[in-house]
Amino acid sequence: MSDPLVSILVPTYNGERFLRPALRSALEQSYRNIEVVVGDDASTDGTTGILTSVAAADPRVRVIRHEQNLGSFGNPIRLLQEARGEYVKFLLHDDVLASDCVRELVRGMQSSQEVTLAFSRRSLINEDGRPVPGHEYPALADRAGLLDGRQLGDGVLANCANLIGELTTVLFRRADVDVDGLWQVEGRHLDVLGDLKLHLMLLARGKAWYTPRVLSRFRSHPAQNSWNPRLMARGVRDWPRLIDWGIQQGFLADPGQQRAAFALALQAAAQRVGQLAPGLDHGPALEAVFLATARLVELGAGVAADPGRGLLERAHDRDHLDRFRQEIDVWSREHPAALAAAAAVAAEVDATVAAFREVQAAGVTKRFLLAVPPADLGRAASLLAAARAQGPDVDVELVPADDPLTLLDPSWLAVAARGSTWHADRAAAVWTVAGAPTA
Repeated sequence: MSDPLVSILVPTYNGERFLRPALRSALEQSYRNIEVVVGDDASTDGTTGILTSVAAADPRVRVIRHEQNLGSFGNPIRLLQEARGEYVKFLLHDDVLASDCVRELVRGMQSSQEVTLAFSRRSLINEDGRPVPGHEYPALADRAGLLDGRQLGDGVLANCANLIGELTTVLFRRADVDVDGLWQVEGRHLDVLGDLKLHLMLLARGKAWYTPRVLSRFRSHPAQNSWNPRLMARGVRDWPRLIDWGIQQGFLADPGQQRAAFALALQAAAQRVGQLAPGLDHGPALEAVFLATARLVELGAGVAADPGRGLLERAHDRDHLDRFRQEIDVWSREHPAALAAAAAVAAEVDATVAAFREVQAAGVTKRFLLAVPPADLGRAASLLAAARAQGPDVDVELVPADDPLTLLDPSWLAVAARGSTWHADRAAAVWTVAGAPTA
């Protein structure tokens, strides 16, 4: 077809079992101004024969056979490059479209200049094409209409939930998508959530059009990659990376929303580790636990995300790893004060002031108290003045106390040497420093 308005793109690999009903649902669309472009990713089953037959019977079908397997990232990109239509509609080879799907979504795209993505409610079917019992995707609205792109994107990231749907569910303008880095964050692929990255990229630019009508059916079956344990682990690893990327695109502007989103990603990752830990596939989920924890530590420390560096890079650099030398609850809040205890000995006072400088630079408190025995107050004051003169200034209150524990408020930070127990674990958190006082 010379000038189709809509390109239905069907990436397939060894799809003979479900390919015919998928193609039938594309070719039986009530909207006729379409092309169906199928990317056969070097299939070794009967897929090639099916495509040859279907293409011979309908001139709207165009088959692109890859001599070498491009994979689940490369095949869809090649199809996007081949698309001739103004609008693009992916159809995964095991899914099915309702007959009015394209017509309704095109109407949605054309309803407003602001719309960058049109989608619908979808249903889940099993390998036999029957609805999965007890499963129904909730409707996002009671009637068809516009949804704010930022709010919808916030909902996806805040809930760690694909509220939009898989590739099969949406329609968008081909001109709005740059294929370079399409499925990637930080130059590395998202293993499972690449479709959501595409959707969020579009939502950052405009509004969505949504209808509660079920216009596509997503098939779930054991042969899918999503059933693979290692891919399940990689899927939870995608979430903290995608959330971090989304924040840099302007989603989740409130730090409280960010903390809640990363906490939810951490919870999901930890659950997946528990499920997969008896085997060998839990590594990516364990990395997800670390990444979510790393960003929560950043947020607790008041560290803004570097817009030029993604979470994967930041979490593993030296500055961030140094934060893990401390107990993580140090970073959960700004503490009202930090208390240390020291004898009136130069080495102990010097070490204490150096520790206070570290705490001050970390930004976890602004008030510093040093407890010393009352009989040593005069000598301690002289030693404190000398210690403060050795580096960047830090304001330290010198407090006489035979037992520093009597001064410790449970909301304060204790500063102590590793192994020191003067604080009796009554502090909100303990900042541990080598060479700090051992009172």
